[in-house]
Amino acid sequence: MHPSPHARPSFARDFPRTDAIDALVHAFACGNYALVRREAPKVIHSEQADDVRSAARTLLERTKPDPLAVRLLWIAAALLVALTAYWVVNGKGPPPEASHPSRELIP
Repeated sequence: MHPSPHARPSFARDFPRTDAIDALVHAFACGNYALVRREAPKVIHSEQADDVRSAARTLLERTKPDPLAVRLLWIAAALLVALTAYWVVNGKGPPPEASHPSRELIP
């Protein structure tokens, strides 16, 4: 399902109406964040109007990952590495086969 060309996210309702910003907002609303990340810096560097550059900067910032989520992901990865290292160093393998009593098989 694609949003209508006139639908804008609530944070973008006050953005200036230019072709470049409209294209970026539409790409953002459709979930094409790669296009926003690729084209927003071009708009930031090429536009003269501060409000257009600010709108492009806002769209670009909204495509970046949440810093808290990144930190939590790193913590989870560090815990996984620590637990794996602990298990490798202190873990015990299965008991050797000789410790099992032998059984006589009767045909």
